[in-house]
Amino acid sequence: MSIQKIRKSVLAAAALGALAVGGLFAGRLSANAFPQGSRADFAPRMFARVSRALDLTADQQMQIKNVLRAHETEIEAEITAIRTARQSLHEAVVATPIDETTIRARAADVGKAHADGAVLFAKMRAEIDPILTAEQKARFVTFETRMRKRGDNAVQSFHNFLNSGS
Repeated sequence: MSIQKIRKSVLAAAALGALAVGGLFAGRLSANAFPQGSRADFAPRMFARVSRALDLTADQQMQIKNVLRAHETEIEAEITAIRTARQSLHEAVVATPIDETTIRARAADVGKAHADGAVLFAKMRAEIDPILTAEQKARFVTFETRMRKRGDNAVQSFHNFLNSGS
């Protein structure tokens, strides 16, 4: 698999995850369902950021949160599956001796978990799209493009690091 395909997969997963997780956590955190910590305000910040970028009304925000609440159990299951799969992959990667078969199997598990999350996101987006105006849909495309460029900047930064004189 090329670095371009890997980068696109990672960026797509990040964009999908950010939107779905941001909305889910906003509701769950307001109910104190998650422990407080350095990431405790991630969901409200992400939801607020997307809301500002799209210029959502209070009514639209509530409607979107209701869509997310309707999928709460599914979202939580996907988040848990992705976290578990990623932890298993990490354990396989750092295990000694290296077992390529296990690493590939755990990586496939991560891919499946991300694919399942992407399908859920697509279903929720189909429910959220009618809530948005045409202008807000266009703003969302712009928002996603900006997020993708950040990923491109990260790759360029890594390339620069590897090719620097130090």
